Amino acid sequence: MTNSREIASLILSNVYQGKKLDWALNTSKNLAKLDSRDRSFVNLLVLTALRRHGQIEKVISRFIERPLKKNAQVNYILKIALAQIFFMDTPDYSAVNTAVEISKKYNLDKLVNGVLRNILREKKTININSTETNIPSWLRKVTIDHLGEEKLSMISKQIVKEPPIDIKIKKNMFQKFNWEKILEGKNIFQETIRINHKSDISKLPFYSEGYWWVQGLSATFPVILINDIYKNQKKGEISILDVGASPGGKSFQLIESGFKLQSIEISNTRIKKLFKNLNRLKYETQIINGDFITHKFNEKFDCILIDAPCSASGLIQKKPEMLVIEKNINELKMKQKLMLEKASELIKDGGYLIYCVCSIIFSEGEQQIQTFLQNFKNFSLTNCFSSIESFGMLNNSLPFFFVTPDFTSKDGGIDGFFIACLKKNY
Repeated sequence: MTNSREIASLILSNVYQGKKLDWALNTSKNLAKLDSRDRSFVNLLVLTALRRHGQIEKVISRFIERPLKKNAQVNYILKIALAQIFFMDTPDYSAVNTAVEISKKYNLDKLVNGVLRNILREKKTININSTETNIPSWLRKVTIDHLGEEKLSMISKQIVKEPPIDIKIKKNMFQKFNWEKILEGKNIFQETIRINHKSDISKLPFYSEGYWWVQGLSATFPVILINDIYKNQKKGEISILDVGASPGGKSFQLIESGFKLQSIEISNTRIKKLFKNLNRLKYETQIINGDFITHKFNEKFDCILIDAPCSASGLIQKKPEMLVIEKNINELKMKQKLMLEKASELIKDGGYLIYCVCSIIFSEGEQQIQTFLQNFKNFSLTNCFSSIESFGMLNNSLPFFFVTPDFTSKDGGIDGFFIACLKKNY
């Protein structure tokens, strides 16, 4: 099989049936056989169909009287075709003819041809401007309840766009080169260069030399805060535990700042990725492969950084499969609660707990911390966000830092993120 549209439709079907997008792409043997240009095209087809799935579904439902069988391949053939017709530069005739040809092996070519021809006849009258329809109902409700309809609309307009890539340059290398010129990007904050790059990241300059790593801007914020907290202290004497460390961005920041670091990661697969990244960057840290909640530690820490497992609703622009697959939020919230409770036992008096989630859902962020503070009176919130507050929202009465994907939209947006900084009182 060499038809890129057919390969895209098969990958899309895997995602709709619950597979992670990365898995669906990486395990597609047919995709691997394509050249780099065609692989990029397949990737764009799938991402566009996912990001615009609500708009596409609305068109399909208007032109098909009886709903198609849920996992019938014709669903995904039509979605890929409509992604091209409405949101890409593919000529209409090419999108239709290819879809019809692909559908012949499923004996559905007449249906596909008829539906797509009818859509083309009325294309100019079809209103597909409402990006809010791409937000699934479970996420739409909690977002409106927490942030309001206007914010939902702004987020929905951002997440249909192709996200940029943020490159974190090593501090000791940042001043040595003109990184904006080398990477053809823009310096958006401190040592972070934002680029728009569609090809293999490893082919970029100084990748093999280990001068930089990929890390979203908002994911750099927690360690920036830790550096602010301990700016007048000897970093080598400050013990820090990075929880949920892989792929390693925050650990790398902590290493280059000179902290006494341990990194814990539960996943064997992600541990391998962490080691690979450490080797490329020529960094070292003490790594624990285990479950933070059950692991027995023989010491306490000055600071614990928890990047908790969450819905990843702040990453929808990068992980659009979330728009079609609902996550079990209750299970995730229980794990977050247990992680916070475990951390409370391991922090020294006067130490800090940095809790963050790449989520825009109230119950995973602010509500989770409010509940923790009610149960652990020896902790209090600290406002340490002055260096990053221009990138998000700060509630001064209860100092939480919160950013939604539409912030800095003129520069390509930002991953949604929640951060709380708590101090353990003596």
